[in-house]
Amino acid sequence: MRIAAEQFGVVGGWLAVVAAFVAGCGPSRMTGPSGSPAAMISRGTVDDQITAVRAGEAHAIVAAAPLTDAEWNSLRGLASLRELVLEQGRADDGRAEILATLTGLERLVLRESPLTDSGFRRLAECRALRDLNVPQAACTAAGVRALAAIPHLRSLRLGGPQLAGVEVCEAIASLPQLRSLHLIDVPIGDDGLTVLQRLPSLWNLYLDGAGVSDEAWERYFQACPRVHVHIDQAHHDRDPHGHLHEQAP
Repeated sequence: MRIAAEQFGVVGGWLAVVAAFVAGCGPSRMTGPSGSPAAMISRGTVDDQITAVRAGEAHAIVAAAPLTDAEWNSLRGLASLRELVLEQGRADDGRAEILATLTGLERLVLRESPLTDSGFRRLAECRALRDLNVPQAACTAAGVRALAAIPHLRSLRLGGPQLAGVEVCEAIASLPQLRSLHLIDVPIGDDGLTVLQRLPSLWNLYLDGAGVSDEAWERYFQACPRVHVHIDQAHHDRDPHGHLHEQAP
């Protein structure tokens, strides 16, 4: 969402959240410390990156290929790690037990990682998490609700075949601190969108395959006029913000 500085307070704070949001008007990637997509930054082998984090020379690990068992074991207890991007994560619930030991983790991308509710409960032990991207999850609404234990989770990008309807939206509504939300092929319907109106801090809403009628969107825009909306990767033609958010001073 694009809001004038005098309305919101500090444009810089808004830009920081947009930079951290894992799905937006551009590619759905978390950003690295410089604002460039983290997955595009050349960082060396995973072992090199782990060594750098342990030495205090880096705070992020990006892996394009699945981690080996040895690499997973090397991650255990790496408390100084702030950002972990696994482009082919292949993380299951057993791996989530290792992720739960990353107590300083703030950003996490787990692609191709079908975590169930049990795995999500372990992720919820990462209390410092602010940005979470699990686009191929196998959790239900119960797993989403477990994320309420994370006090400062602000950006959530989520998809999975067991996520649908009002129930998942009720679970998301238990995360009132969320500022950015992207649901990938999650059919929430009109009633689900109504539930999402409860998110008091939301700035950006991205829904793909949501199955929401234009009438329900009209009601949403009236109830939440400051939220910037994308539907199936495009703006709704009634979105009052359009691409104004891209015209930053």
